[in-house]
Amino acid sequence: SRGSARGVTAEQARRLRAWNSLDWELYSHFNRSFWREVRDFGEQRMRDEVRELRRRRRLLAGLCLRGGGPVPARDIPDGNLRPFQPPGGEEILGFALKEGLAGEERELCGRMVLPELPYKDRLERLQFGGGGGGN
Repeated sequence: SRGSARGVTAEQARRLRAWNSLDWELYSHFNRSFWREVRDFGEQRMRDEVRELRRRRRLLAGLCLRGGGPVPARDIPDGNLRPFQPPGGEEILGFALKEGLAGEERELCGRMVLPELPYKDRLERLQFGGGGGGN
């Protein structure tokens, strides 16, 4: 999660699309195919599924997260759960776990908030075994 969002004018968006036309075509294609899939799945059914996903996310946030949502990386005591901060960029927010979690809850909550680089390393180890750094 980024710390802040910047506004983009319509002209800037047009220029960015032109500059990134291949990316824009890919996005457009998958956006159209996504909405086609939603229609096939059923729009009401999709709304119900999204509502349930949000409900479960709120439950997990209540169980796992100190503060209930994203926090600045400097406020995350567990260094393994701090997201990478690119030099000169905006701050990437992360998640701090509640104190006192143990056993299965700690494992579940820790996996849910694992930043992208340690998560990638974990997936790599699970898929290919051995190396891959970090967690």
